[in-house]
Amino acid sequence: MKLSVLIPTYNCDCTCLVRQLQQQLPADGELIVGDDCSTDSGIIAKNREIEALPGCRIFRANHNLGRAAIRNALAREAKGEWLLFIDADAEVRNASFIADYLAATEQSQVICGGTGNLSQCPRPAARLRYDYEVAAEKRLTLEHRRRFPYAQFTTFNFLIRRDLFLSICFDEQLHEYGHEDTRFGLELKRRGIMVLHIDNKLTHLGLEDAKVYLQKTETALRSLASMDIGQQQHVRVSALALRLERWHLLGLVHILYKIVKPLLRANLLGRHPNQVLFAFYKLGAYTQFRKK
Repeated sequence: MKLSVLIPTYNCDCTCLVRQLQQQLPADGELIVGDDCSTDSGIIAKNREIEALPGCRIFRANHNLGRAAIRNALAREAKGEWLLFIDADAEVRNASFIADYLAATEQSQVICGGTGNLSQCPRPAARLRYDYEVAAEKRLTLEHRRRFPYAQFTTFNFLIRRDLFLSICFDEQLHEYGHEDTRFGLELKRRGIMVLHIDNKLTHLGLEDAKVYLQKTETALRSLASMDIGQQQHVRVSALALRLERWHLLGLVHILYKIVKPLLRANLLGRHPNQVLFAFYKLGAYTQFRKK
């Protein structure tokens, strides 16, 4: 079987990741980096080194396509029977990463490897994102991911048959950050396609500072609020909001959020962000977008 490793990127130096993967690439495999019209000239120049590596090349978009469309374009560009999608801000954990994926292809058409985290927070300003991701990794065990295979589908690190992917594709109507994986996972569920979760994690390196992360979180919540109710029921924050709405408590949450939002942001942007307060912040922001 021929494998295509696909790495969408935007202003991210992914040369280290590509070198790690290229060493494991099968002889007939290919690795394509999809540059979604990056603007940082230094990173663009650095990533050109990728084209000198055997089996590797860069696909450049003429304009910024967005998270969903660049992945779809990469899939159409690929020649492999199987597509391995990997985010550019990842790091390979083991020398048999690709081999472990290929060994699982007889069991399913869609395989998710999982997400791991750094052993310590890289800098104080990234504490909010780091603490959230570490808590998520502890909660989203392999057993949990297998119990809820569609809800735990993620674009960060997954393998899929090319023909199946092209029959679905990511929803390009979602131009902003967040939840393209939610819709994709639900479509797999609707079609009855099994999603196999295995322990084949990549380390997530892209930890934004708290201010940027809050902006991205709100963007994702705005995308979530635009989805239909059936899709919102499969995401924790919106599912909780729907229950509170049935109990006639959602309006109270919205009012309380508007009152305490400055205090919440002060904590979340500080050196010791509280994850319980972050959870309430997300719930409150979601109610705000729903009302709009």
